[in-house]
Amino acid sequence: MSPDRRADPALVIRRAEASDAPTLGLMHAEVFLELYFGVLPESTLAQLSPEAMAALWHRFVSRGERYVQWVAELGGDPVGFVGTGPGREIGYEAGTELYFLVVAPGVRRRGIARALLRQADPDYLWVWEENRAARTFYRKQKFFPDSVARDGSLFGAPLREVRMSR
Repeated sequence: MSPDRRADPALVIRRAEASDAPTLGLMHAEVFLELYFGVLPESTLAQLSPEAMAALWHRFVSRGERYVQWVAELGGDPVGFVGTGPGREIGYEAGTELYFLVVAPGVRRRGIARALLRQADPDYLWVWEENRAARTFYRKQKFFPDSVARDGSLFGAPLREVRMSR
């Protein structure tokens, strides 16, 4: 992939490693709590601890070569990450699904999410129906709703999602 010309010139994107799990788990937990506070039940939010998310990251980086995670760094500090893998829906198994894309609040709107998405190069994604900012961002990146929605879940809490494809 060629670099995103609008991204911060100090941005480095590299593959995630097992040693990143504690740092990425903390960032993942913080961003999920920011996004889902007041939306998901407190019992669900309690499951999103940095330790629990770090454990998930250990699993993410050891799942096999079709599962790929990238980390964005500024000045050597992780500021975002993205993960993809094989499609999980019937008929989409050969495609690449975006599983998550996260950028730390203090560095948003600097081209980091765009650069991570470009590096990951997914075919489609699922996004929380109520996350208008994310849906707008993905539309600008040429992902469009394809008239499919589902009642998904996050740590057991129901969450309505829409699929967006290129």
